[in-house]
Amino acid sequence: MKIQLMRLPGLCVALSILTTLLPNPIAAAPPAQSMNPIGRVARLFNRNLVEVEARAQWLGSSLGYLAAFEEKPLREGLGWRCGCLDESAGNSWVALDLGRDVPLGEIFLIPAQRQTGDLNDLFPRRFTVEAACQPDFSDARVIHSSGKIHQGSPEGYPLRLAGDGRPARHIRLTLDEGHHRGLKNAAALSEIFVFNFERHPVSFGAKVTTSQSVNVPRIWGPNYLVDGRTPLGLWEGGASTWTNSRGDCLEVTAEDPRAEWMMDFGKSATIDRIVFFPYALPELSGPGVVPPLLKVEVAGQPDFSDATLIATTGSDDLPADLTTPLVLPTRPAAARYLRIVSDKAWQLGNRHLQALGEIEAWSGNDNLAAGLPITVRNGGLDHPIHELTDGVGSYQILPIYSWLTQLVERRQVESKLAELNGRRTTMASESELNTTWGGAIALGLTFLIPVAIVERRRLVSRTQLDKLRKRIASDLHDDIGSNLGSISIIARSAKREMEKKLGPGELTNDLGEVEIIARESSLAMRDIVWLLERRQDTIGDLVQRMRDCAARLLRDVEYSLVCRSSKTTAKLTLDAKRHLFLFYKEALHNIVKHSKATTVVVRLYDVRDKLVMEVTDNGVGLPRGEGDQIAAVKKISDRARVLEGVLAVESEPGKGTTLRLTVKRTSLMATKKMSHE
Repeated sequence: MKIQLMRLPGLCVALSILTTLLPNPIAAAPPAQSMNPIGRVARLFNRNLVEVEARAQWLGSSLGYLAAFEEKPLREGLGWRCGCLDESAGNSWVALDLGRDVPLGEIFLIPAQRQTGDLNDLFPRRFTVEAACQPDFSDARVIHSSGKIHQGSPEGYPLRLAGDGRPARHIRLTLDEGHHRGLKNAAALSEIFVFNFERHPVSFGAKVTTSQSVNVPRIWGPNYLVDGRTPLGLWEGGASTWTNSRGDCLEVTAEDPRAEWMMDFGKSATIDRIVFFPYALPELSGPGVVPPLLKVEVAGQPDFSDATLIATTGSDDLPADLTTPLVLPTRPAAARYLRIVSDKAWQLGNRHLQALGEIEAWSGNDNLAAGLPITVRNGGLDHPIHELTDGVGSYQILPIYSWLTQLVERRQVESKLAELNGRRTTMASESELNTTWGGAIALGLTFLIPVAIVERRRLVSRTQLDKLRKRIASDLHDDIGSNLGSISIIARSAKREMEKKLGPGELTNDLGEVEIIARESSLAMRDIVWLLERRQDTIGDLVQRMRDCAARLLRDVEYSLVCRSSKTTAKLTLDAKRHLFLFYKEALHNIVKHSKATTVVVRLYDVRDKLVMEVTDNGVGLPRGEGDQIAAVKKISDRARVLEGVLAVESEPGKGTTLRLTVKRTSLMATKKMSHE
């Protein structure tokens, strides 16, 4: 029976095309500048915003050179999980035996993936990491301690802990505080990577011991902490690579599935570990495959007649699909030739495939397989290939330390970028708002300047008018008031002289009338001057003037003036001040001339948004005219109408009179012009 050996070039090309069509997982940086005109103008005046945007753009572009963070949950071998199974046993812990003393470089803790029902990845809240050379940790030294502060989950990213460079064989992590998930102090980790001072991984395949471990076959177990498998995917970084190199994929028969991959190091070497990268199949849309059962042999002869087995995947089949590299620690053996044997093919439908994406053979810090040709053998056919050792997949394959370091750096950059983007958004909003207001103000000023010029002229005219009014009031008070006072004094003196010489008579009576008229005219002149005075325009000033007027007009009458208004400091317009005072003065004149009252009560008070002036006397009441109209209140009614107020008159013959004027305060304080009488 002829064995058919077939390469799958079509499969490789299809995978290449599919990869190039997939979106780049690296997030692009936000645009440095806004495209709207206001944003562009705002940036001309805000240098800090431009610098923040440039910094954010630079950080965003730097993410393209770092390993991508993309969680790919595992189906098996999730890691180590613990909980308080026995409170008397103390805190949970996990210890790694590295097999030999190594100068301790750095430790990376990888959070476990979240499971259904978990609010987070159960990363320990507080923990302590110790290093020691003795298995009982009698010489333990603390490498890291959370103390009393919660560590906080790194949200899936690796957490890097610095070592002290001193020799250590044993590493122990003690849980000081965990979570409550069914068990007290529950915690979980996916992987613990330990590197020596030369950045070489020394924890793969380490012996692991634990306390209070929650073990679930093929899911949770201590050994999964050192198998190299994490939810973070392949050890790749940098920009996507345009290449047809995806590894090697053979289609074999069910009768003869055996495949061998062989390489010649050119010299004898000791291999520390073998790393297999899965072959990505388009049919699986992401996960890759490796042969279900693998064994690794070394030999000093090219025909492998003296072959020694140094590593194997065991008797259990590997997972059907892999999202992580497969790390096999090896037994110490020096040899020149290495052979990888697979006796069982991976089945896809009715096809049988032997596939690998990349092979690494590490000796210390050196990948001895890098760039070496590999001979692939199936049945009687041999052929060399280079795709399994070129260090390229969809992205560049990185050393494990570089890959972890780039992920840590990515988290720092993304955190800083998020902070800068928050600042940029705030600064951009403020700058654009200020620019908008500035533009609006500038535009408004263009139209308001003419208005301001007109208003200024109006104010100048008003100021000049106020000065003229003040000068007129001063002239009336000083000149006319003085002349009236002189007339009153001369008339009084002449009356006295006439009475001494001629006795009382008609002439002396006339001189007395002249004195009275001059005195009343002088008092009226003072009222006119007060009405023109702008510095005394409040309700309180009006009340004081009303008291002076009452003292002058009601000399022979018992009176009281009560103000209950809470707005005595409110300013009155000039017309409102004039009409209120003249209304009050006219009411007092009517009382003095017609009422024959012996008691007068004047009250000012507030009723909601109105001011009420009430004048009450106990006189004979107001006389009635034709049609039962009160003729004596016509003039004060006119003043009430000018004030837009309501006048209520209550009067009965022999029972006195009450005048009640109610005016809205807005009418008294308004700036509108009032008509003059």
